[in-house]
Amino acid sequence: MTTFRTGETAPAWCELTKFELFELARDESVSRTPDTKAERLIGTAGTVQFRQGGRSLLLKQAQFFDVDVGTPWSVIGQSDPAGFIRLCGHWGAELAGCGLFGVTRTDVPETRGDPVTYAKHTAIDSHYHDCDEYWIVLQGSGEAVVGGRRDRLGPGDCLCIGMGHHHDFPIVDSEVRAVFFETTLEGQKRTGHLWEHTHGPAHPQPERV
Repeated sequence: MTTFRTGETAPAWCELTKFELFELARDESVSRTPDTKAERLIGTAGTVQFRQGGRSLLLKQAQFFDVDVGTPWSVIGQSDPAGFIRLCGHWGAELAGCGLFGVTRTDVPETRGDPVTYAKHTAIDSHYHDCDEYWIVLQGSGEAVVGGRRDRLGPGDCLCIGMGHHHDFPIVDSEVRAVFFETTLEGQKRTGHLWEHTHGPAHPQPERV
């Protein structure tokens, strides 16, 4: 299994063990109590207000915040619509990155990445990382490639990508909007998109095939 959804069990090797997607109206609220080693919230639409203990902050689209584990928190919608994603798991202190990305069809596919033999009509490049990565689709649909595998993705799907495995989003049926979350840096601990023609051979983790 390379994908999972809210309420399903993640693959055993994953540092991200569960996630929840929230869409809130103005003044609508939701509360949770963290129950994993690590937890991060990322804004996906509009603005929400995060409260935990005596702290309060506004979280806007693409901004993120690491939650104190063990203490209940609440989030209130400050716009209409407003949205965020809750990421839970057991990643380490040295993380690569997170945010939002989009994938659209183009007549000029991306060629900066490593060469591919499959059909492609997007500007996402084929690359690998010195960390695991997770793509969680918010809207749209298409086909992703991880190593030699192909996965059909739609709203609510989380694609699990192991360290060192080439990945790409070559085909979209409708414009994709998604969250990316790169967890604990490993190996040479390089950040960003890595290409064999520039950064050297990838070393996929065998337990993540």
